[in-house]
Amino acid sequence: MRHALPVMVTLLALAPLAHAHRGSAKLVTVERTSDGAVVDVELESVDVAVSLGMDEDAPPEDVLARDAAIRAWLERGFSVRGAGGACSLHAEAPEGIEVDGQRRVRVRLVAECPSEASGLVLEDGTIFGDDAQHEAFVRVRWAEQSDAHVLRAGRQSLRLSEPPAVSSLLARFLWEGVRHLATGYDHVLFLLSLILTAGGMARREGLRAAAKDVAWIVTAFTLGHSVTLIAAALGWVVLPSRLVESVIAGSIVVVALLNLARPEKRASMPWLAFAFGLVHGFGFSGVLAELGLPAQARVLSLVAFNVGIELAQLAFVAALLVPLERAARWTGYERWIVQGGSGVIATLAGFWLLERSLF
Repeated sequence: MRHALPVMVTLLALAPLAHAHRGSAKLVTVERTSDGAVVDVELESVDVAVSLGMDEDAPPEDVLARDAAIRAWLERGFSVRGAGGACSLHAEAPEGIEVDGQRRVRVRLVAECPSEASGLVLEDGTIFGDDAQHEAFVRVRWAEQSDAHVLRAGRQSLRLSEPPAVSSLLARFLWEGVRHLATGYDHVLFLLSLILTAGGMARREGLRAAAKDVAWIVTAFTLGHSVTLIAAALGWVVLPSRLVESVIAGSIVVVALLNLARPEKRASMPWLAFAFGLVHGFGFSGVLAELGLPAQARVLSLVAFNVGIELAQLAFVAALLVPLERAARWTGYERWIVQGGSGVIATLAGFWLLERSLF
C-alpha cells in the first residue's frame, strides 16, 4: 500500500480541479514614445465586471456602459514611472471587441512623463491577487524588435528597458514552457492517463521494458504536439479555442476509458498519444498567441518554449514511473490505481468536456 501512496496523492491532488476556475488573462501591448508610452489593454468582459463589483454574468453591453468607472479603475490600477518620477496616465474610451468568440474590453492608456522618459517601469495593480492563474501577457514593442513578459500575482511590475538579449528571451520562453505544462492540468492528466498502466508492465516485464514503452508513448505525444504547436504559433493553422479545449478534454476521457476497458493493451497507446498530441499542440500554442513571439527571435523563442514543455513532461513521467512500478506490487494496484484512478480522471475530464463545450 505504501508504494501506491505517491500515485494516489497525485490523483487526490488533482481531484479538486474539477471545480477550479480556468485562469483568465489580459493582453497588454506597450509602445514607447518620446515622452512616455502608449499602453493598450485587452481584458475579458467578465474580469472587468467582477472588478467593478458587477455580477460576473453581466451582459458585455452593461459592462461597457460603465465607461467612467472602467477608465477610473484602470487609471488607478496601472502606473508608469520614470527617472523623473510618476507619469500621468489617461485612459481613453473603452471599446468592446470579440476575440475567438469571447467578448473583451479594450482600453488605451496614454502615459506622459514629466521630464526624462528613461528607465520606465510599468506596474499592473489590476491582477487578481487571489487567483494564481490570472495573468497579464505583456508585449513591449520598439521599432523593429519586441519583448514578451508574463505578469502575475507576486510579479506585477516590469522595467521597460532596451530590447533584451536573445539569451534572455530564450531563458524566459523556456521557463514559460515548463510552467505552462506544470500548470496545464488537462495536459498533466492526459500524460498520467497514458502512463497509469505502465506499473503493471514493469512488474511483468521489468522496469527497463516499461521505461522503453513509456518513452515511445511520450515521444509520440511530443511529435504530435510539436507539429501543431509550430503550425499554430507561426499562424499557419488556427482553430477556435473552444473546439480545441473541448477535444483536449475528450482525449483524456477516451484514454482513461481505454484504461478501464483493457488496461493490458498498450500497443495502440503511441498512436493515440500522437493523434491526440496534435490537438494538445493547439492548446499549448494558446499561451504563445497571447504572449507573442519576439520579432527578432521568433523561431528560437518557439523552440525554447517547446523544449520547456518537454523538460517538464519528462520530469513528470520520470517522477511517477518508479512509484507506479512499486505500486504494481500491491494487490490492489489494478483495482484502486488503474481502475479507480482512470475513473477519477475520466470523471474530471468529462466535467471539463461539458463545461467547455456547453458553457
